[in-house]
Amino acid sequence: MRARPVRAAVLAALAALGGAATAAARAQPSTAPAAAAPVPSALADLPPPLPPPAPAVEPSALEALPGDLLELLWGHRLDFSGGAPVVTIRIAEGREWIAFAPRGPARLAPRGGAPVAVPVAGRLRARLRDARPASIAFYPLLGQIESRDRAVIDRARVAWEGRGVRTRMRTVGGIYGISGKVIDNRRSLLLADGTWTEASARAFADEAFARWGERPDVHAEVVARPSGTVEVLGPEGEILAAGDAVVALEIPGGEGFAVDQVERDPLRASRGTEERSYRGRLLLTLDATGRLAAVNAVALEELLRGLVPSEMPAGSPTEALKAQAVTARSNVLAQIGTRHLADPHALCSEVHCQAYRGDAAHTPATDAAVRATSGEALFGRADRRLVDGVYSAMCGGHGEDNEFVWGNVPDASLRGRLDLPGAPSASWADGLSSEPRLRRFLESAPPAWCGRAPGARPDRYRWERRLSAAELDALLAPLGIGSVRALSAGDRGVSGRARTLRVQGERGSAAIQGELRIRNALGNLPSAMFVLSREDGTWVLRGGGWGHGAGMCQWGAIGRAAAGQGYRDILGAYFSGADVARIY
Repeated sequence: MRARPVRAAVLAALAALGGAATAAARAQPSTAPAAAAPVPSALADLPPPLPPPAPAVEPSALEALPGDLLELLWGHRLDFSGGAPVVTIRIAEGREWIAFAPRGPARLAPRGGAPVAVPVAGRLRARLRDARPASIAFYPLLGQIESRDRAVIDRARVAWEGRGVRTRMRTVGGIYGISGKVIDNRRSLLLADGTWTEASARAFADEAFARWGERPDVHAEVVARPSGTVEVLGPEGEILAAGDAVVALEIPGGEGFAVDQVERDPLRASRGTEERSYRGRLLLTLDATGRLAAVNAVALEELLRGLVPSEMPAGSPTEALKAQAVTARSNVLAQIGTRHLADPHALCSEVHCQAYRGDAAHTPATDAAVRATSGEALFGRADRRLVDGVYSAMCGGHGEDNEFVWGNVPDASLRGRLDLPGAPSASWADGLSSEPRLRRFLESAPPAWCGRAPGARPDRYRWERRLSAAELDALLAPLGIGSVRALSAGDRGVSGRARTLRVQGERGSAAIQGELRIRNALGNLPSAMFVLSREDGTWVLRGGGWGHGAGMCQWGAIGRAAAGQGYRDILGAYFSGADVARIY
């Protein structure tokens, strides 16, 4: 893709932001990676490749595979070729080689070639030849909203163009029907128009944060997919199969496969790598950087077997596990086609999407919860549309409205409510949006469902963070207003979570907008449900809950289930206005 200079309107906006060095960097033409040198193989020291063996499996034996594996990987949609929904989820990427082992007799299906039998289970290795990365276009992501709610995105467009930034729209996601139910997760993205590099888009985000307290994400679009040959080698270094950009591994008996050196979720405490086992198909392909990736194409119900126990303790009451299964299934369906659009998979296996650990996570209790709710998802009672099954660890005693967390349109099924046993207290009937009321709620710590759940940590129900003046100045240095003199929360949601943080510095003032941006700016706070005070020069933040608070409170679900509530009652409490319906 030929690079073009940044459009004049965007340059004008950057000049208005200030920061000549960054603006000059932004004016540099984009460097498309299409002409990058081939990626070297980490297995170059293996013996010279032998001719591939003759096919030992008739192509008809693999009719269940989609017609084009690259469409399965890069199409970012559900595949129904086997009847039940199939999801593509990342196992590993950015590798020079991948070692894996089928658990039983297997077959390799290279794209552009005939299937090949691998009759004896053993360790195989994959590598790339003549690999080239994808060509990627980057844009600052100014906002996103459900496509059917254009009024909100139009207001955001007017606001950004009023700041001198030209915009363009992009629609992601899709719409389809299953068993008379509508799954519509289309989203309209508001992007800064022009030609950007990844670096210039991130620089724009930094300056926008300094000027307006908003830090746009960076949206990536694939202009040209990566290319190269994927080779699978046997124990002696012989080439078993070579495919155009992808080779699929199938184990007809369903025994599954193991992959070496899979990274643990970097957002969790346990780091490093480990061998992990999975079911379904293994797809060996190229990621956007032109390096090797391993992707699991797995039926949704099998995916949930490795996902539910990764997101909720397997020893939780049965009804809580069922509620988690329905919520997780709804969340997967809602995310397909809206994330990882520059990657050869629909979802990642980390908490960014939902944590997935494959066979190692399976337990009898969570397997039973998945089976008992097979095919069930959440749908709005009024419009019969899929409800995004969002959840967080602990609401702190009061849930939050969805639009307050993500800036999208209010969803009748995602209303933040008081989460206390018994009749609602009149003291909190109108919510916690006023700071005095929130302060009393945090100090009194009423026995919420999440706070009283067996196994719940008190230091997550109520917590405290202390920041010295120097620590706070360092955290908020990107605002460019010097040493902090005053700090206060602006408007708050129904749960008291802050949506605006006002900062007065020695060289000016700024406002940080957005629940997650506030948490990140203040050193990754557990939640935005907090009040501020200053004690002996130290900033003290006292808060409640762990996470954004929208949708299902996981520890609240555990507390409710321990008290005898069924999973449908639990889901009704956290997704009021929604029904549980079986779609397959």
